[in-house]
Amino acid sequence: MDRVLPTGIHFDNMRYNNIYAKGPEEAAEPLYHSEPFWIELNRHPGYTSQVATFVDNYSHVCLDIGKTDNSSFRIATRFNSFQGIFMAGNNTAEITRLYASIVGKPRLMPRYVLGYHQGCYGYDRQWKVEEAARKYRENRFPLDGMHIDIDMQRGYRTFTIDRNRFPEPEQMFLELRKHGVRCSTNITPVIRCTPDTDYAPLNEGLAGNHFVLDRRLIDPAAPTCHDQRYLQYGNADLYFTNPNDVGRRPYADPYDFAAHFNKGVPFHGGVSYGEGQGAPGHYPNLNNKHTREWWGKQYKDLFDAGLEFVWQDMTSPCIGEAYGDMKSWPFRLLLDSDGHQGEQRQRRRSGAAAGDEKKDLKTAIELWSLYSLNLHKATFNGVKKLESRRGKRNFIIGRGSFAGAQRYAGLWTGDNASTWEFLRVSVVQVLSLGMSGMTMAGADVGGLLPWFRNHYSGRHEPFEDNPSHVRDADKKLFQEPYKYEEYYRENKDKIPEEQRRMFEAVLPVCRYIVRLRYSLLQLLYDAMFESTITGLPIARAVVTTDALDSSLLAKNERFAENQYLAGNDILVAPSLHQESERARREIYLPSTSSWYPMNLRPCEDGSSIGEALLPKAAGATYVDYDCRISAEESQLPFVCPMYIREGAIIPQIHVRQSVPDRTRPAELQDEPANPVTINVYPGRANGKGHSYKMYLDDGVSRNSAPEGTYMASLPRHHGTAVRPYHHHAHGDDAEAKSNFRRVDIEQRIFERGCDGAVTRAITVSTGWDAARQHAIGIIPEDELYGDEKVKRDVGPQYKIVIWHDDGTKMENVILPIVIGANRGDRALVNSSAIFPSSR
Repeated sequence: MDRVLPTGIHFDNMRYNNIYAKGPEEAAEPLYHSEPFWIELNRHPGYTSQVATFVDNYSHVCLDIGKTDNSSFRIATRFNSFQGIFMAGNNTAEITRLYASIVGKPRLMPRYVLGYHQGCYGYDRQWKVEEAARKYRENRFPLDGMHIDIDMQRGYRTFTIDRNRFPEPEQMFLELRKHGVRCSTNITPVIRCTPDTDYAPLNEGLAGNHFVLDRRLIDPAAPTCHDQRYLQYGNADLYFTNPNDVGRRPYADPYDFAAHFNKGVPFHGGVSYGEGQGAPGHYPNLNNKHTREWWGKQYKDLFDAGLEFVWQDMTSPCIGEAYGDMKSWPFRLLLDSDGHQGEQRQRRRSGAAAGDEKKDLKTAIELWSLYSLNLHKATFNGVKKLESRRGKRNFIIGRGSFAGAQRYAGLWTGDNASTWEFLRVSVVQVLSLGMSGMTMAGADVGGLLPWFRNHYSGRHEPFEDNPSHVRDADKKLFQEPYKYEEYYRENKDKIPEEQRRMFEAVLPVCRYIVRLRYSLLQLLYDAMFESTITGLPIARAVVTTDALDSSLLAKNERFAENQYLAGNDILVAPSLHQESERARREIYLPSTSSWYPMNLRPCEDGSSIGEALLPKAAGATYVDYDCRISAEESQLPFVCPMYIREGAIIPQIHVRQSVPDRTRPAELQDEPANPVTINVYPGRANGKGHSYKMYLDDGVSRNSAPEGTYMASLPRHHGTAVRPYHHHAHGDDAEAKSNFRRVDIEQRIFERGCDGAVTRAITVSTGWDAARQHAIGIIPEDELYGDEKVKRDVGPQYKIVIWHDDGTKMENVILPIVIGANRGDRALVNSSAIFPSSR
């Protein structure tokens, strides 16, 4: 059976009620992010070959996947030429690598983005932000990011701070950073157009001609402004809005549509945040290089105040339905496009007149997804150039874009609800994005509206953000996990008996899973670092990690949509159904390995090394797992089922309240080194062994990113030939200097005779040392990530914990451990569990 994975076509629609109104599990609903890329699995049963297609078109792409004829695909592009790129590989991992080599691999992002983040539509006072961060700390709940919504703006003016409600933003950002919490704020690509002499982005934008102009491709059937109607969908119904109808406009916007229509003045639109919130505005002409440069400079004041990263919202852009088609641009509005400059030059050479500017433009419907891609590009390049961000990695979390956006930003799947349908689809969405090269992706783990299991489904997804909506009584009263316990203590008598158990469980359950995530942060970081090299995601679909299990494309297909792996070796199988219906879930263990029930626990200090191994389960088996929610400490590790692959090598660190930035010693509280424990699991004897690469750096500097010299040192993944990379061929960031250390760990197991005796040979070596770059003058001494900085970050030694099956006769096990600076410099040490972290 042919199995098609539409990887990146379907993301974000709060209510999923526009075209089909069938809810979030309706795959045909058109949404924000466009990634017209899909993989055909099992196209030729019995063969490993898989085929993928990418349609390089940022307009309307139509797919008929076996709907009309189940033996064929039908692909069409409504606008622009059809440019299809077809690729074949032996497995989905190879396909993802190929695709990432075409559209681009992710940038190396700051380590803190892998921590826990809190967002809220309703933190409308400085004290509310500060109180939330303080409460997290008091409840021993790790927190790295705080996302402040449009509440911080002065009257919905992008790039501003309302100093009446946030009187000391500089001090707020500084104090939060001292406690390990970095802040972002919501940046929407609209500039409020209400005249204001103090609003520089508006006045500079008008003076510099940086706004999209109201120029239209006139429909002969509707030649005047009075004939215009905008097409909309809602609840499966097609309807039209009249832009001349003042009564349909939000916030009683009184502008004269006739005076703007096709007059070449700045296009007048407006953004609505719901519930009457929003403002009319102009839109930056981001398809123009000069405007992109201007847009990037607008971030200076915010980052000078202490902002650390950017929340890029309403990226389509979102425009109220009184101002455009399908809640965005009017389809026939004419836009610039850098991508069509070649056409313009060709037209000039052919003798076309140079005076008609409209012939150099394209309609918005032809460039639909290009605008959001250029928005992320402009923000990324602009922030990178700020003096306050010199040498620092930057992070943008965006709402939607086009193929290749991972070069500039991560992606969250947008507003969602605390419903079981949203919970189920969020897992599929993140896995699909990962197979499309979007490594840093995640869903709102608690749901924006009307949360709990959601925290566990996002257990090891790359980006974990907990949003909240606190404005109205019909929305959730709160989202922060600690508030459930506070509310329960104060209102226990008002809470129905059957609900009390859940209120009691929220904080301990969520805190446990987040602390476990923080203890496994090195594993997540290693996967993120590796993605800049291979394009493979952090959260990986089982069809990627266990491609030889053909049942995942047939009778076990459903498990490919509700289980995933963190990296290659931790299987996560969240419960995605209401507990009143199912307090247990069925898990399928892929056939390619045997699996151990998760035995690691949040590593609170050096004495905690996890629980003894339970008996392993064979692959290709089903497990009926008790995953009931409970505040009981004995049940906390089992609310989200997890398994570890045999032979796995899993690094673990101590739980800290946040990820430290040791490049800012003046702001850093006394933060000791965080030692690494390397967990090594039993595996198959006489197999190919199991290897792991651990990447160490300061977590924030751009010069850590791998560049040409390092890339050229890597063998091809399917052979031993050297990759033909040139310097900086990996990307356009000249600051990448491979300033990191790669630690290679390998385990090989050999049988000795027939009595079950085995040798487990464990090798630890330095696979890459930044000292090489220092020796040839690429990295100066003061920037070098060498022995002293390694000791500063992880301490003077690693600990190895070698796990054994219950009942193993230790007298039959030989444990040689080999350590060395590199593969050509090794030293044999007796079965020691501790060895130096330095070279």
